[in-house]
Amino acid sequence: MKRICLCFLLVLLVISCAGCGFVETAAAGDSASEDPAGGIQNSREPVDSSDDQAIKKIISEYFTALYTDADVGEYNEYSRTGIIPNKIRGFIADKTLKEGDGNPEVGIHLPRYISVNGMTITGYDIIAAPNDNSDGNMNVMSGFISKNEDNYLYFAKVYAKARVVPDEVFSRSYRKEEDNTYTKVREVSADDIDLMRVEIRYDVELTKSNAGFSILRAIESNIKAGMKNRLFILNNDNITRLPYLDLEKTADGAYRNPADGEIYESEKAVITEFFEKFTLLDRERMNLLSYWWKKGFAEAKEFLDNLGMTSGDGYSKLIEFDLNYGENFPFDSFPLRNNMEVIKEVKNFAVTPHPAYSEKIRWYYVNFDAAVQRTNGITDEYFTYRYDYLVSLSLAGNSPVIERIKLNEYYVVR
Repeated sequence: MKRICLCFLLVLLVISCAGCGFVETAAAGDSASEDPAGGIQNSREPVDSSDDQAIKKIISEYFTALYTDADVGEYNEYSRTGIIPNKIRGFIADKTLKEGDGNPEVGIHLPRYISVNGMTITGYDIIAAPNDNSDGNMNVMSGFISKNEDNYLYFAKVYAKARVVPDEVFSRSYRKEEDNTYTKVREVSADDIDLMRVEIRYDVELTKSNAGFSILRAIESNIKAGMKNRLFILNNDNITRLPYLDLEKTADGAYRNPADGEIYESEKAVITEFFEKFTLLDRERMNLLSYWWKKGFAEAKEFLDNLGMTSGDGYSKLIEFDLNYGENFPFDSFPLRNNMEVIKEVKNFAVTPHPAYSEKIRWYYVNFDAAVQRTNGITDEYFTYRYDYLVSLSLAGNSPVIERIKLNEYYVVR
């Protein structure tokens, strides 16, 4: 009996050991499969600096050719058929041309219709990458990710002015096809077309041969699998709307983009001068203005003209004061309230482009503090009020003018 028990225990021990060995082997295998990045990291190689510069040059030239004055309608058929356009074929690797040309699932992604913030992009025009890009004057910012033998993976950012129309205008003017491409059915009015600034992100894989570097794949980052899913107009994961005006400054305080800086400074100057003139409107003048305001446009305009509210020091027009004055410049948007006698001073003035600022939509947030003497208060006692406005500008010729103001809120600071 003892021998039987001893044999039985021995069998259990063998089974237990075998089981433990099996679990450990499986666990090791699972660990490797769940952390594929570890394997890639081990085989990852650095990129030679000369190769890095050559690759970045190819990427920049490729996207410059692809996105310069790019009309999505012209790329529509290429996306539908997978045929690689002639303008970029010289950058594409022979392997991709032989195996992927004419296949809609080819890994060469072309500019497409994309809806962003209620606007649909119908065209692009590449602009320079930020000037602080270490790659010099290249139009595209790109960076090395990994290298596997003769294949190189890079991340690229393309900057462009995008031609856009409201989503509802696009849906009326373009017919959606079964494969999510679009066919234009009517022309879009120029009044409906605007411009916004965008960043478009790509993953680019290149290969090296005796002839140099060429592109195997240039695919949208955060890709949706399948051509139809990728072309879905609301698939905008690889694109970001940027502020239309680049107001970043260099170390010496100059605008990184002088043209944008000039636009901002000219528009800011008009806004600043107009709001500083609010100090002219004391309680007595507000009472007089209230009467003329109700009388009509001509009377209200004459009163404001005489005060110097509608034009600048150089006699340039500050505001677009027309028959819609009651809607565009609501009387209750003037800063002087019923309990205020006079605005002594406007200070801490801040003019910030609205996120919706575009070529045509010139909106700004305007914030400032005003030192106010209250009605029936002590003559030399002032209270600080903080004001928050939304201001809309338009162009009169080449000069900016204020066409609309809206008081969002005001409150006493002390």
